[in-house]
Amino acid sequence: MHAPRPLTKADHWRARWRAFRNPASGEKKAYLERRWAELPEELKTPNQISGRYLTHCAFTLGASYCSFHCTHCYLPKNANSVPIPSLEQMREQIDANRRLQGPGAGLQITGGDVADAYWRSGRQDELVEIVRYAVRSGLIPMLFTHGQTLFEHPEFLERLVAEGGLRQLAVHVDMTQAGRKGYPIQKVTCEADLHPVRQKFTDLALEIRRRTGHLLEMAHNCTVTERNIDSVPEIIRWFLADPARTHVWRMLSFQPEADTGRTIFSKKPITPDDVWEKICEGVGRRVPRDATIFGHPDCNSWTSLLVARPSGEHMTLTPSGKREGELFFAALDRVAGVSLVNDSSGTPMYKVLGLLSQNVGLLFRLLGSLVGKTFRREITPGMWRAILGGRVHTVGIGMHNFMGAANVARADVDPVIKCRLDSCVFKGAVKQNGEWVAVPMCSMNERKWSEIYDERLQDPQLASLPQATSRVAEGSAAEA
Repeated sequence: MHAPRPLTKADHWRARWRAFRNPASGEKKAYLERRWAELPEELKTPNQISGRYLTHCAFTLGASYCSFHCTHCYLPKNANSVPIPSLEQMREQIDANRRLQGPGAGLQITGGDVADAYWRSGRQDELVEIVRYAVRSGLIPMLFTHGQTLFEHPEFLERLVAEGGLRQLAVHVDMTQAGRKGYPIQKVTCEADLHPVRQKFTDLALEIRRRTGHLLEMAHNCTVTERNIDSVPEIIRWFLADPARTHVWRMLSFQPEADTGRTIFSKKPITPDDVWEKICEGVGRRVPRDATIFGHPDCNSWTSLLVARPSGEHMTLTPSGKREGELFFAALDRVAGVSLVNDSSGTPMYKVLGLLSQNVGLLFRLLGSLVGKTFRREITPGMWRAILGGRVHTVGIGMHNFMGAANVARADVDPVIKCRLDSCVFKGAVKQNGEWVAVPMCSMNERKWSEIYDERLQDPQLASLPQATSRVAEGSAAEA
């Protein structure tokens, strides 16, 4: 396999011009309209994002192997013994997710630790091809990982970026993890002990950018338990203390523990309200949970910050007040069908400029709002200098609240749980009775993973392929 030709300055400007001229996808708009029609009526509110900006975020039913043994793993106990899907099966999944989502949608390359599994099985070329195939299909893949394998073998990550087209990497770092070299779970007393790990991944991303010339951005995932709930503000403050960090880590996601899979549930379970309080403490200001909703309000809560470089000054982009909310959602209606995910050519800004040039009335309303914010000192002179100089970026900080298995099993008798599943924005393509359907992750955690793994364990063709477990066993035998 050969790396694609490096992009020239002319390539970048052609991509930006195309983004300015045609910022929205007509095909995506049709998918969004369909998704809006499918939403429960009570969730078709002005602050609803699903069906207006996104359909849903998808995921693959990928390799289940993981070398870690975390206290809050959502997978079944037999996950490490399950064969890795074939390349054709992965392509079929990607095609199905593309049909269910439309173009420009997010696709999480996940399962157990996919990078771990493909490296240990010697099937690195397959993962590069999976990422490349997703990109060519018109999706935006994000590889989910604990990152240890990629940190120890940065050449693998470089291939995924340079040859596969990977631009997004989600790394899970928290105190629930058992297996990270140099950080035994018994000796990690608070999340600050893991800041050197976070910094190593920051440096790795910057080095990959330098070596490949491509923009690799990362998301930080963190499970919240009674053991680390008080560390949530510290994690956020650490990222915000240096704008170079949030220029790499564009999303900070905190997930209250869910009683599912192999999870060792807290004696005093953490609630979403607990987590949101700590998020606000870390951000340094009170942010409403319901300013925007992604699907069901019990599932996702989110805010975005605008960060100035190099000062690190930041301001919230969450609308406050009725007038600001109306303007925000008027703008949201205009971005239907537009993917604002960043890329190596920096096209999102040009898409926004293109949209504003096509909606002059909205442009003047936005300018009026910015003038008002300036007079109220909500936008400082320093922030304006950074904005006008193009030295700003956004970082999303939020919470994903998964349901426990016992709760999901009650969907037929609990209308709230059913509504949450019906409005889910995190669904993967699963073949059921010969037809591909989008299944919520909470339903996967409740029982679907086990069903799929049982099928793979009985597939002789998969058993004949190289597997992570066999390579690990061979390595152990050689050491002995």
